[in-house]
Amino acid sequence: MSGSCCERKPPEERGRKGYALIFGALMLFLILVPAAGLAVDVGMMYLTQSQLSAASDGAALAGARALSRGTDDATQRANAEATANSYLHANFPSGYLWSTNLQVNSVAATDSQYLRSVTTTASVDLPLVFLRIFRSTSTAVSTHSKATRRDANIMIVMDRSGSLQTSGACAPLKAAAVNFVDKFAEGRDNLGLITFATSVRVESPLSTTFKTSVESTLNAVTCRDNTNTSHAIWQGYKEMVALNQPGALNAMVVFTDGLPTAISEDFPIKVNPNTCLPKPALGLTGVLTDGPNGLYDLTSLTPTVIAGTSHCAFPAVTDLQYAPLTDHWGNSLTATSYKSVTYSGAGLKVSSSSNVDNFSTNATDHAALRVRRGDPDPLQANRSLPGVVIFTIGLGAGVDTVLLKRMANDPSLTPNPVAAGAAGKYEFAGDASQLNDAFTRVASEVLRLAQ
Repeated sequence: MSGSCCERKPPEERGRKGYALIFGALMLFLILVPAAGLAVDVGMMYLTQSQLSAASDGAALAGARALSRGTDDATQRANAEATANSYLHANFPSGYLWSTNLQVNSVAATDSQYLRSVTTTASVDLPLVFLRIFRSTSTAVSTHSKATRRDANIMIVMDRSGSLQTSGACAPLKAAAVNFVDKFAEGRDNLGLITFATSVRVESPLSTTFKTSVESTLNAVTCRDNTNTSHAIWQGYKEMVALNQPGALNAMVVFTDGLPTAISEDFPIKVNPNTCLPKPALGLTGVLTDGPNGLYDLTSLTPTVIAGTSHCAFPAVTDLQYAPLTDHWGNSLTATSYKSVTYSGAGLKVSSSSNVDNFSTNATDHAALRVRRGDPDPLQANRSLPGVVIFTIGLGAGVDTVLLKRMANDPSLTPNPVAAGAAGKYEFAGDASQLNDAFTRVASEVLRLAQ
């Protein structure tokens, strides 16, 4: 018999097999293991970076919001830095993916006259798993976040008409407004208060030291009389124009629980007025209101004495010829055409309750439009202030929701025939128990815009 049970491979084939084993081992060591290590370690670095970045962003934002805490700039900055640091520690879990040596540093600074910032820097040491073979046991992961906050100028324009007292909402309204005031920063923000019923009062001018004065004034407010909304809005704009800080966030917060029922005008008097026959008249600047039971009151702002008489002024609507087409502040009673009106002579009919309500509403609509457009104020040498944002809050079923959305240029009203300027927001409170939440939502929106 010939042959054998097995064959021996040639030496050159055995050599090639050895080379393949060596090459495979080198590939495993030099390419595959580092690639796997790189994937694992880079993945861990990415996850850590993402978590740290999110925590840092949240910390900077929280710090910027905390700039309202404190009565002076130094205290506010210290509170902002402490808040930012605590937020980062709360949102970045200790030892996340075995990281160590968490370092956090937040700095609050003033970047310009009306802009402040909080910058948060954070870093951790992240251990490496597979890449240790390259003699690197850990790597540093860091992040940097910055949030800015513009100083805010807020004018509260608050209804104090008698319906609030009747409904029992006057006290809850004052409490909600006090809570709103507390959310802004003394020493940096300016805040003021105007209240309106038949008359309009600047209770507290815009000031950086506002909490004590505004809150004590709010607590003393009594709710009575009618609703002279257009006058109040323009008075608020006048105060903001006079402050003249276009670089800040300028916001007006208008609250009401009803419809406009009064107007301030320079009324022409009848040649032979009933109350002072037969003396000639010069005119009267006053407030025409829709009074109880369909009656009218003419409350004089600056009583005009008739020439040749002894202190003879005009308290009766029957002495008026008509309501002029433009109020004392330049707001049109007809321009926006929101409500239909009845004309009389050179002006509008004053003997109709519904007509007074309608042209008072039109004047309010036009006043808000002029504020949003930044129209010049003819009573302040035509000075103006662009960029004012209007927020409106309505209470109860008696409000005109469409009007309040038009006033705020609320994006939810589509189309808005009087859309102009910055978009604000309308908030609705169904009853007095919802007022605090409505004011808080507006405060949050103002602070968001200030970021």
